[in-house]
Amino acid sequence: MRIVIATHDNDRHYYFCNQLIEQTSNVVGVITGAKPVYRSRFEQLKRTFRNNNAAFYARNKVLDLLFRKAGRAYWTEKKVAEQRYFGGSADHFDRHHGDLIVASIDRERRSINNPYYIDKIKELRPDVIAVMGTCLLGQGVISAAPHVLNMHTGLSPYYRGGQTNLWPILEGDFGYFGVTIHVMSLGIDSGEIVFTQRPEVEEKDTYADINCKCIMLGTNKMIDAVKRVESGRLETTKQWTKGKLFNNRDMNNYVAYRYFKKRQQFMSDYCRMVREERLPSVRLIG
Repeated sequence: MRIVIATHDNDRHYYFCNQLIEQTSNVVGVITGAKPVYRSRFEQLKRTFRNNNAAFYARNKVLDLLFRKAGRAYWTEKKVAEQRYFGGSADHFDRHHGDLIVASIDRERRSINNPYYIDKIKELRPDVIAVMGTCLLGQGVISAAPHVLNMHTGLSPYYRGGQTNLWPILEGDFGYFGVTIHVMSLGIDSGEIVFTQRPEVEEKDTYADINCKCIMLGTNKMIDAVKRVESGRLETTKQWTKGKLFNNRDMNNYVAYRYFKKRQQFMSDYCRMVREERLPSVRLIG
């Protein structure tokens, strides 16, 4: 059994690495820095106007300016929570597992989908590629191992894309916090599901707390999934609905403002519904 990890380079990503390495003893290589796709400024501008119309882009810029205080508070909340849950994980990885890094994505080769990184992965002959926090993977990476499994911090198929443990608060959807382990596909968080799980939530929790709890749950589920691959017991379930898809462009500082306005009441109502066993019925896998 040979595992390659593809991930980014924050403490939460190194927590994922440390746990897989230490609880499976089967990790043969790690590729870091895999979240961004490096593009020139011209390419970024062209892509922005191809995927969004000019009015949408301008609106987001205005909202970011008007609600910048809420945006700063949102990202600070996330940073503080991740330090509390995962602080020191990068240092631990460097001290104990740094020799497992086989590549870090650079601007010259632009993304993990570059043939250079695909060849690096193939040289390691992985049985499983365990993915957390990368850009969208192309067919080259997906075809580089018999099993490519992704950890999505959201509850697929209901919420796919980015910030998907935030949007249930804004949408008023109780019961849709969670994490998903799924087979990697060319779609966004749309592959066949191995596990889904909801975290235990306290009234004082923030979105950042919930997301960190989901990362911890999801890491344990990823370990379980790769062990099932090894034993030949991996089972998957096709996604049964398209759900809601949120892209990075949907996030702006006004969304952060709305989150802070809604959070306290939502969390109070959520925890009351848990106590009263009135959360909506949500299909969970595994």
